[in-house]
Amino acid sequence: MRRSIWISTTCAAVLLVGGCATAADSSAATPTPENCAPVTSTDLATEDGWIGLIDQAPDTVSLVIDDGRGRTVEHRADEEQVLASAIKVVHLAAYAQAVADGTIDPNEQVPLIDWERWYVPGTDAGAHPAALDRLGIANDGIAATDTAATVRIDDMVTAMIQESDNSVPDYLRYRLGDQAIMDAAATGGWENFQVPSLVTDILSLYDPALADGDRWETAQRWAFDPQFRSQVSAAIQPSTYEEQADRVQSTFRGASAEQLNGMYRAFTDGTFGDASDTVVRQLEWQPAGDGVLGVGFKGGSLAGVLTQGFELRRNDGTVATAVWLIDGLPADRFEQAMTQFGVQQQLIVEAMFSPEVLDRIACVV
Repeated sequence: MRRSIWISTTCAAVLLVGGCATAADSSAATPTPENCAPVTSTDLATEDGWIGLIDQAPDTVSLVIDDGRGRTVEHRADEEQVLASAIKVVHLAAYAQAVADGTIDPNEQVPLIDWERWYVPGTDAGAHPAALDRLGIANDGIAATDTAATVRIDDMVTAMIQESDNSVPDYLRYRLGDQAIMDAAATGGWENFQVPSLVTDILSLYDPALADGDRWETAQRWAFDPQFRSQVSAAIQPSTYEEQADRVQSTFRGASAEQLNGMYRAFTDGTFGDASDTVVRQLEWQPAGDGVLGVGFKGGSLAGVLTQGFELRRNDGTVATAVWLIDGLPADRFEQAMTQFGVQQQLIVEAMFSPEVLDRIACVV
């Protein structure tokens, strides 16, 4: 049965050439069900096609689905894969902790110029101008037209989660410092978190040499050195899907579905204390269906990569979480995945609700 929960990508797809309730205790792994029917579909327009992807290309998938009622399905859960924009929930957690301890006032007005100095125009599939439109900020379809204007910092964070704006994470890193972000990850059980620079990651897709050296130093030069910014912008060359996919796999930092799922579990089990209120409010920006207090999610995409993270809080106080990471998608499969990811998201939500749907996935892991 389809749930009346509308979900869509929050992926910050890099522009390619040619976007609390108390949780249950940790669940035991669900054994492979008996009488599993073979899954032969490769059509990502169907749920069977997404399930079939696990069976047909197992080394490209890492997932954890914990229904919060004693059943968990895992596949390569501790293997590192690129997270793309799904990693932004760690920045969200650091922001939420700063709000909770009074370091940041969510109503603080930030000059647009301080936001957009971390922006790489034309590389985010329109996420930044879409956020400006939603927030009622005048823009030319690329950037704000009145850089003297200001915006609430909490609204900037909504842009990071809803449209998946790529400039907000580096703004928060600059504002809060690396230790605050690493501490937020550690609070969620993610030890030794390496803070990424989305600015440098994005630039390196077009100029791999920029991935060398100190990536945070490169990002700060982009933000504060107009001459460097101009030189890099002028030197940016179009790159093919295959080039970008190879650069993503070779230079972007990875993490496991288990680590990311632990963050979602911590957001809803009291681990983050008062900070959870801000995290959940930001993640659960869409209305939920019957029997549900809220559904929070954050996804991501890069060439060859599609990632999804979810938490679902039920009226009975139980919480389900899910993370599904995919990499290594060839161009044709990635194109289909980006048009049909809503089918995958619906499948994930159904698996968190339904033992029968969870069993269908357990049959192939």
